[in-house]
Amino acid sequence: MNTTPPEEPFCQICDFDREKIIRFLKNSVIGKKLVTDEVVYQIEEGKFEGVYSDEMFFSNLTISEHGFQFDMTTITREKIYYMGSDKKRGAVKKDFNGVSVFRYELAERKSTSRITGIMRLLSSTVHEHTMEGIAYGVYDLQLENDQLCWKEQQMLYRDMPADNDRYRPVAFDAKVRFYLENGKLRFEYIPEYYDFEPDKLEKTLSKDYYPPFVTKEQ
Repeated sequence: MNTTPPEEPFCQICDFDREKIIRFLKNSVIGKKLVTDEVVYQIEEGKFEGVYSDEMFFSNLTISEHGFQFDMTTITREKIYYMGSDKKRGAVKKDFNGVSVFRYELAERKSTSRITGIMRLLSSTVHEHTMEGIAYGVYDLQLENDQLCWKEQQMLYRDMPADNDRYRPVAFDAKVRFYLENGKLRFEYIPEYYDFEPDKLEKTLSKDYYPPFVTKEQ
């Protein structure tokens, strides 16, 4: 499996202007419906294969004195399968199909004029959701040439299905980018996947590799 990280297409010139970022969200993001084509990935060094697609909606933009919030709703179709020695899918190990609502809460820091915040799960119909009680730090929020970029860093760890009906601790960080292509909105999510040592609170880049996810306005 390819473990080479993709090249970084993200913003290189910093513009932290809160009003411009809010205007971009209002004009180009809020109220949009986007669709992620099917993505296939392997975990636990090829023992399991996941198949993921979704529909995504952005809504409820709220502006405060120094910050703003908005919601991201996903209708997710994701199943993880056992992989046989013949490299063919077997039984379903986990079914993560369902609807989830996530909230971004962001504010400008007077000390640096930069925008930081958190992203967290609000509600979900997904059975045994691995995002419950998980928060992400959001930072490096910047706008460049109609591209809104940021980075996400997971706090502590979350569960990943493993052998024999077990779970193990892992962490996901990510690079995120909104951009326009032929007048249509694109949402790019590039994950960084880590093994996590909970006693030492240390993470190590995993041997497994998740591909980029690109969600497109139709």
